[in-house]
Amino acid sequence: MSVFVVIPVHNRLELTRACLASLREQSFRDFTVVVVDDGSTDGTSNALANEFPAVTILSGDGSLWWAGAMNVGVGWALARAEWDDVVLSLNDDTIPPPDYLERLLRAHAASPHALVGSLQLSAADRATVIDGGVTVNWATAKYRTAGCGVTADGDACPGPNLRRVDVLGGRGTLIPVEALRRTGPYWEQGLRHYAADYELSRRAQRAGFDLVVDWGSPLYVREAETGTHAGVAGGGVTGLLRSFWDIRSANDFRVRWRFAAAACPRWALPSYVVCDYARVVVGSVRRYQARYDTRLL
Repeated sequence: MSVFVVIPVHNRLELTRACLASLREQSFRDFTVVVVDDGSTDGTSNALANEFPAVTILSGDGSLWWAGAMNVGVGWALARAEWDDVVLSLNDDTIPPPDYLERLLRAHAASPHALVGSLQLSAADRATVIDGGVTVNWATAKYRTAGCGVTADGDACPGPNLRRVDVLGGRGTLIPVEALRRTGPYWEQGLRHYAADYELSRRAQRAGFDLVVDWGSPLYVREAETGTHAGVAGGGVTGLLRSFWDIRSANDFRVRWRFAAAACPRWALPSYVVCDYARVVVGSVRRYQARYDTRLL
């Protein structure tokens, strides 16, 4: 069985270098790294070609965004993969420990008909949980992240420790090739940047695949570089309002509606949308006020 590691990148050369250097130290060796450089202007492609000659580099023109870049990389992998191979979606703001792939594959062997997410730990101390798996109350649009803020020791769990979740993100998720061939690509037309990973995992779940996070497979994440709330408070009140219609922001109402329509159970859709929009507005205003108050101190 082979692993295809797909990493979309854009103008973050130093982060990408560090991620690839970590992958080069993996104890499991039968894997191929595919970097999709979507129009970087910082010399990413040339630098990686010189420093990591074993890495396959595919290029975009800056219009792919996350979902499109993933589709380019996954498409390349599927053209070469066997039915029992797997694809690992990974972001360049991560640092995989040396036994990361080995651990993930043990989890895959324990649950071969599942998409397997990673236990995400802060790269700052390599112990604080950022994301231990997300469950969703679809009626209230309430997302719960398991273990957030607790201290975890990944080495204390030598084998798989699988926990069921409702959605999986793109930062360290192992996906069976079979699942990708049955569900189709990421929805880049509707969800170009945010939520495409969650939506794909929901499609896989509807196709009969389990969604789990393995607490025995820690992945270190540079949380300050994730950009989840990018643009929320920039530009004052105008910037805050613009964030609700900006593809670069996780607040974009259009994206949130498309995700809800595609992923939410039909019975819960009306209440989900109302609650989700309310949470986004209230949360964004609170973050804006917190930043504004900090400036006044």
